[in-house]
Amino acid sequence: MAIYIQSTLELKPGDMTRFNAVMIDLVSIVEAAGWTLVTAVSQISGRLHTAIDLWLVDDMNHYMTGVAALRADPRFDDIAKVLADSIERETLVFGVRAPWVPEGR
Repeated sequence: MAIYIQSTLELKPGDMTRFNAVMIDLVSIVEAAGWTLVTAVSQISGRLHTAIDLWLVDDMNHYMTGVAALRADPRFDDIAKVLADSIERETLVFGVRAPWVPEGR
């Protein structure tokens, strides 16, 4: 059963250049492992400096496969450093497609 992952990243205020660049690398790594980035949102109201990613994976094991691929990548130490410098708080929520979503969406 497909699993959606909502990743809410509350970011530290400041220049987002390094964070944005490292997220491009992170997306390429986990998508190569089979994850799909459905969409990503940078908030323009509410708490600014918040990014919300919505991912689709096959199942919870597939989630762990993507995490393992990220950790095994030679860029991981640099990616982890930028993320640690940029993120104040991260919240992951796992869910399944709701029954009220119209077919085809």
